[in-house]
Amino acid sequence: MLRIFLTVSVLFWNQLAAQNAVKEMIELCEQDDCPEPAVVIEDKNYEEMEYRVHQMVETEVHAVNFKSAMEIGLEKLFNYSRCGNVAGTVVPVSGPWGVYGYLENGKIQQRFRVFVLIVPEVINPPEPTDPTIKIITESPVWFYTRDFDKKVDEQQIEERVIQFQKDLKQDNQPFIGTYFSIVVFNTHGQMGIGFEKAGE
Repeated sequence: MLRIFLTVSVLFWNQLAAQNAVKEMIELCEQDDCPEPAVVIEDKNYEEMEYRVHQMVETEVHAVNFKSAMEIGLEKLFNYSRCGNVAGTVVPVSGPWGVYGYLENGKIQQRFRVFVLIVPEVINPPEPTDPTIKIITESPVWFYTRDFDKKVDEQQIEERVIQFQKDLKQDNQPFIGTYFSIVVFNTHGQMGIGFEKAGE
């Protein structure tokens, strides 16, 4: 069961909006059987979340922006899921789906790792037939996350990533700033941006 530890903070409107987005994310995961965070610490206008071990299938994509990378990458990953593997079977996957993006000199680079989670019931997923697709087992990891529930364009996504990075630096939070994650929970704009916590 998800354990939520709440810290006392001043209720700015953006804090309230962030809490609503987190609650929506957790409810979506309960409905769609996607991995829930093991621990959520709500503080300031972002959260610290610990995720347990999980498997995912991913592919590296070079594209002009986040949305193009998602389109290219998800098509390849869903082909793997629909019998595009050495066993010729369906591999069940679940939400959220997303990307790891890379930052250099405050700019998002045109290189992304697109991923989809493999459902926990699949213990030994078959190998992909496409050599550009990999099966990854993620170790337990902590992320700083900020969730949103409205659709935004490509420029707004980049602005949100950069602003989140600035906020973490201002708060002296230990994070890995060379890459970030964006996870998407549905087509209505429910998404999260994350930076991995350093030293965990």
